[in-house]
Parts: sequence; C-alpha cells; structure tokens
Amino acid sequence: MPSITLPETYTHWRDTAKQLLDPLMRIAPAGGSEIPLEGPPSDHDANADRLEAFARPCLLAAFWLQADHTGGAAAEERDAIAAWFRGALLGGTDPEDPSYWGPNTNYHQNGVEIGLLVIALKVASADLWEPLSPSGRARIVRWIASNRGTGHHWNNHLFFGVLCLEFLREVDAGRPSDDACIERWFAEMESMYRRDGWFMDGMNQAYDHYNAYAFHFYGLVWAHLYGDRNPPRAQRWKAWAQEFLGGYQHVFAASGEHPAFGRSISYRFNACAPFPLAVLAGCSPVSAGRAHGICTRNLGFFLSKPVFQNQGALSLGWHDEFKGLAEKYSCAGSPYWAAKAFCALLLPPDHPFWTEPEEPAAGEDAVVILDAPGLTIRGFSGETEILNAGTEICPPNMERFGAWKWGKLSYRSGVGFTLGTEPGRYSPDSGLTAEDPRTGIVYGRHFTTPLAQTDAHLACAYALGGKAGQANVFVESYLWWKRGWLLQVHYIDAFQDMILRLGGFSLAARKAADLTGDTDARRVEVTRHDGRKSLLQNLTGFESAAFDERLDNTVPRVHIEAPYHKTPLLQARIGTRPGVLAALVWTGSDPGEGKLWTLPEARAGHWRLEHRSLGTWTVDHEILPELESASDGSSV
Repeated sequence: MPSITLPETYTHWRDTAKQLLDPLMRIAPAGGSEIPLEGPPSDHDANADRLEAFARPCLLAAFWLQADHTGGAAAEERDAIAAWFRGALLGGTDPEDPSYWGPNTNYHQNGVEIGLLVIALKVASADLWEPLSPSGRARIVRWIASNRGTGHHWNNHLFFGVLCLEFLREVDAGRPSDDACIERWFAEMESMYRRDGWFMDGMNQAYDHYNAYAFHFYGLVWAHLYGDRNPPRAQRWKAWAQEFLGGYQHVFAASGEHPAFGRSISYRFNACAPFPLAVLAGCSPVSAGRAHGICTRNLGFFLSKPVFQNQGALSLGWHDEFKGLAEKYSCAGSPYWAAKAFCALLLPPDHPFWTEPEEPAAGEDAVVILDAPGLTIRGFSGETEILNAGTEICPPNMERFGAWKWGKLSYRSGVGFTLGTEPGRYSPDSGLTAEDPRTGIVYGRHFTTPLAQTDAHLACAYALGGKAGQANVFVESYLWWKRGWLLQVHYIDAFQDMILRLGGFSLAARKAADLTGDTDARRVEVTRHDGRKSLLQNLTGFESAAFDERLDNTVPRVHIEAPYHKTPLLQARIGTRPGVLAALVWTGSDPGEGKLWTLPEARAGHWRLEHRSLGTWTVDHEILPELESASDGSSV
C-alpha cells in the first residue's frame, strides 16, 4: 500500500499544535484536573482559574487529536494525551474528588469554560467522549447541566449557554425548557447585530476583535455542529460572517500581525480563527489560499516572538510576557483562547485550504469603512491601521479594562500602544489628552460620536474630562491620511485652564539605549535602533515638545510590545477660548517618507502640502484655519 504524504502546510499546523501542547503535558500531574500554569490569578475564584487552565488547553488538544496524524505523533503518544484529558475531566466533574471544579452558577466563569469544553468533546468525540464509561459520561453530563438556566453576561457569553444545551439535547439529556432558553439567548445576541457584519459586544458597548474570535467563531462553530437544527438561523450567521470577514481580512498586515485593539489581546493569534471556519462552512469571502495565508502568517508572527513564560507555556502579553496587559478577569490559562486558531485542523489535509498556493495579504491602499462600529481599516506599505471614529467601552468597565484600549485615534501594526495607569493617568500616545493642572489628572478620549468617515478622512466629537473637578474640554477631531502620515486637526473648547498634549505613535524596545529622541522648532521625533521613527510635525497651536518615556525600571512598564518606550509629544496650555490645534503624525522606516512636509498654501478651508517623496496633498474642509507661517509650519 503506497505511503500517504500530507501537505506540508497541514503538517506545519498539526505539529505546531503539538509543540504548544508539549510543555503543558510535561507539567500536567497524573490524576489531577488542571495544568498548574504559573501566572496571576483572575478576579473570579480559584476553581474558575483551575478550570480555565484545563478547558482552554483541552480545546487545543481536541483540534490536534482529531487531525490526521500520518507521519506525525505515534498512536501511543496520542492515546496518552487523550487519556490524561479524559481522566482530568472525570476528576474535575466529581464532587467527591479534591480536584472538583464545582458547578456553574449565575454569571460564574465556569459557565464560559463549560461551554468551551462541549466544543472540545464534540470535535474530538472519538478521543475524549466515546471511550468514557456510561457512568463517567453521566457524571460529566450532570456537571454540564449546571449551565442550564444560569445567568450569562449580556454579550457573546450567551453562546456558552446555547452550546451546552445543544450538547445536552444531543446526548439525550435535554429538558423541555431548553428550546426556549436557546431561542432567548440567540434572540438576545442577534439583537446585538448592527451591520457590516459587526456586533456590539453587549453590555460592554464595544466593537473590537471579539467580533472575530467570539461572535463569528461561535456562530460558525454552532452552525457547523448544530446548524441542522435551525437551517435559516445557520444561514443567517454564515451570511453575517461572510460580510464581516470581507472587511476584516484587511486588518492583517503583510507580517501577519493585526493591530492590537480592545480587550483580551493576550489571545493573540485567535484573531484569525473565523477564516478556516468560514471556509469549512462554505461562506468565506476570500479564497482558500488567502484564508490560509492570513492564518499562517498570523500564527507565525506571534510564535516568532518571545511569547512564552518560563514553563514554556503561552504567556499573558502581546509580543512577550507582560502581565500588566492582562484584564482583571484573566489568569495564567487565559492565553489558550489562542487555541481557537487551530480549528483550521477541522479541514481535511486534501482541502484547498491546505493545497492551494498561499496568497498574500489583502491589497495595498485598501480602505474599508465600517459605519456600525465607527472604524476605518486601511492598508499601506505592508502595514495596517484601525482608525477609530467611534467605538468605546462602557462606563462601568472603564476602570476594569482601561478606556485607552478603545479610545485612541489610531491602532497601527508595527508599533502597539501604551496603557494608562490608575488613578487618572490616561496614556498619551496616538491621540489627544488633557491634564487638569489643578489635580494632575490626565483625561483621554472615551465616549465619542462619529461625524464623518470617507476613504480619506474621518471626524468625531468627544469631551476630555470627568467627574473629578468637573473638568471638560470639548473636542472635534479631524483626520486625513496619506501613506504612513496622518494629518490631525483638533477644534478645542475648554471650560477650564488645561494642558493639552498630542501624542504620536509610541515606539518600544527591549533595551532602553535603542530609543533616542530629538526635537527642533518644527518637529519632535523618536528613533529606534532598527530605523523605525515616530514623528510629530507642528502646524499650529502647540507651544512646546516633550517625550513620554520609560527608560529604566523605576516606574512600571506600560508598553504592550516591550519593556521600554518613548513617545513624542506636542503640548499647549490653553485657556477657555475655542481654538484649533494641528499637526502631522508619522511612523515608519522609510527615510524618504519620513521627511517633513511644507505648507505653501494654507488658506481658511484649503491647505496644500508638499513632500519631496509623496508629492502634493490637498485638503479642503471648513475646519482648516488660515496659517501665517505656511511655508514651513509654526514654531514648536
């Protein structure tokens, strides 16, 4: 019988899943129900964290176990891994066992992880479910049933209730009330749908990567596993995913990176998870080769970074281990949501996803306008950018998550961003912030109303301020773009004397000496040792330049990419009269593109900018003031 050779693309993903499992299996105790990962606890409880450190790796194991292992791990090794997860599942669901996870209850994190586990039990049934004894299955079913009728947070979490009840019905453990619960939970989630394929994340009132790795991932998983129960609903969710991914494909840079934006970005490469599911469901808006390319580059980008902690497991962080990035609900097991990306292994080795030539990222200079979330996605020079005219996080979660994960004007691949510190220190990069000199509190953008979104421009209105001291600065921000440059014009109207700062893109490095800064009368810039620069060119209104920086260990780390950072700033102290601030903002590695602009024509409503590499840039808008020193910009 001739030997079978699997596509290298397939074996790469299969073997990468195994490489991620190996360090977990090395520390998994015999007879235990958890993997003792080192890391901070969540604000849930110990049982929830223990279950999370089992359930998320179990999903990774499930995708790997059900894969084709021709030329891969030996059957004995696969059996041993499957046996450990089965044994842990039996122990963790046994009320008499010391390692019992406890049942779910209203709004408990266990409900999330139980919903995840039923996906694993379903996709790897032959390894994780069928070998169990009837009594073992009955015990697990009893535990899963604790997710019946419980409260779930009003967002994508409702899917965990749906998936559990679908599983229980399938194994003849359903209740008459299950249909009504499933219908209600679906109705609530479908009420969160807006347009452009985007959902508002329920009570969080946010739009971010959760649309990809929560709403559309679970929607497509449900359609794949249980869609035959309600074909019209399955088709509806497939159509929404198709619309979403058509725009979302432009988020991924040529490097494979997607801009960090919103909460839970420690999940890293799970951002690509809905692409293979859409291919599997026959609703992909991109070719199999492009879908594979997006996923493989995204996976490879993060695994080329130092993303592992000292046990060899995935760490909390973005480019490396950075526990300060984690939300309060995160624990050591949380990063294994990244396992969702390995749903690609549900596609058989002979599928075009694996056999078609890998296609590059979506086209250069693409601009995707998303009215529902108030976002614009654009690509240029191999990089991508999310420009934010509207999305935010709800007020009750501002302290829990940090508004700066949604509040900046730009989130760009290749640079990341800095976190604020509590209390009252909003991070200054990629946007306008206001400091109240009476209190020292720094306010950043939060609640925002989009005013305009076109293929070359956006505008939005918001107030910088808060309850403390009743500080308030009304702002209208107008942005235009050309390659790596942003032209920012801000109309401001303060109700107190305030210090305003415009932050450029923040550059990070693993060595402080790799970051330098320079400023003169027209510009302030930061240079990194690899040639990447971040630059602000003052056009009008700003009085001085400065840097926000961390160049030693005397203050906590705040940059998501690396321990040290430096951010260029322009600043002005303003009174209570309306005015206009304007600057050009750039980051990149092309020395020619990084040259300053001249402004030979700056009439009210009409500016003409000139650049030796990028040519002429004409901007017409009523917000533009007439400038006196139009040829070379105003003094810093």
